[in-house]
Amino acid sequence: MPQIYLIGIGMGNPDTLTVRAQRIIGQSDCLIGAKRMLESVENDRAVRISSIKNEEIVSAILQQPQDSIISVLLSGDVGFYSAAKKLCGCIRQSVAGAKLELICGISSLQYFCAKIETSWDDLKVISVHGRENNVPAAVQKFGKVFVLTGSNQTAGDVCKALCRYGLSDALVWVGEELSYPQEKISHGTAEELSGQTFSSLAVMVIEGKKVPQTDYPAIGFADEMFLRNTEGKTVPMTKQEIRAVALSRLQITEDACVYDVGAGTGSVSIEAALTARGGRVYAIEKNPQAVEQLHKNRELFGAQNMQIVSGSAPQALLPLPAPDFVFVGGSSGNLSEILQLCFSKNPKVRVVVTAVTLETVGEMLCCAKELGQTFPNLCFEVTQVSCARSRQAGNYHLMNGMNPVWIGCLFQKQSQTED
Repeated sequence: MPQIYLIGIGMGNPDTLTVRAQRIIGQSDCLIGAKRMLESVENDRAVRISSIKNEEIVSAILQQPQDSIISVLLSGDVGFYSAAKKLCGCIRQSVAGAKLELICGISSLQYFCAKIETSWDDLKVISVHGRENNVPAAVQKFGKVFVLTGSNQTAGDVCKALCRYGLSDALVWVGEELSYPQEKISHGTAEELSGQTFSSLAVMVIEGKKVPQTDYPAIGFADEMFLRNTEGKTVPMTKQEIRAVALSRLQITEDACVYDVGAGTGSVSIEAALTARGGRVYAIEKNPQAVEQLHKNRELFGAQNMQIVSGSAPQALLPLPAPDFVFVGGSSGNLSEILQLCFSKNPKVRVVVTAVTLETVGEMLCCAKELGQTFPNLCFEVTQVSCARSRQAGNYHLMNGMNPVWIGCLFQKQSQTED
């Protein structure tokens, strides 16, 4: 069997290659990697194969003699946002009896922090390279953050987002073309750097004021915390008691993609966004007055990872990424279409629907039965919540009953064979 190494080659400059990595590369019979990486290492006798796709790399490995030493070159460190994670599985699955070893390298995190003379053991590391992430919320929560940027969100975009959410005075370092002769490191406040243009593959360190996370309750914010009135009209809102139960049924995770359909004031969206700080919440609302309140409440709570979508579901949901969790507070008679679309985007989605009329409860049941024909493991559970709030009447307190609300939850029961 060939000996296969997955080697982290550091930042790209040969000077950042470890001694062990240099030795293994020099002994290799075959080198595989991106053209830029192959050009950065020395070995005149090895076969060189330029490829970055896992299936092509595996195919190239299978074509080498059984006694070969094969090195796959990967940027940075093999354990830090590296292609090694998936490639390992592909090799072990496709190359029977493969002798595989990972060789660590210097990551952009280590290199950049050394350059700007700061430690990295107290950093929160996040990536916006090809993914959504709430950088301002991370800065508020952790104080010191390392960011891998991408074309979808550059360092300039991150600085602008920091400014929008009251972090314009945060200290920012931006590193570009690290380890190369054209290396550039910029330093300033978020406001000072927000107007600059940076490479799409830059890294950042941000130091800002850490905001205590105890300002808000864990779940069930008081109704009075939200802005509701616009142009003399009160925008609909899911009340505190119902919201608390609905969110507990949703079980939102920190990095989730969440839809709030019929968002109203955004009470559910806000709580979801502050729970899924590393994810993204889409507040879908067709009422212009409600959309106005959504913007105000988003700013009030600093929920930068909450995106407001003005439009009607299900049409407004079509361009959105697949959801992990969906709350439907208002469907305008389109509940079946909304649920069908959400489950088609992600069969493992978890959906919570609230209903105040028996007709909507019946519609939920019909939708569950319809979806069950496509998804045999679908579960449908209903909780009825009846609440009463006290009000003072002179020296006495009376209880005012609230309308009963049915909370339906749809999710696929995980089979025993799934991880």
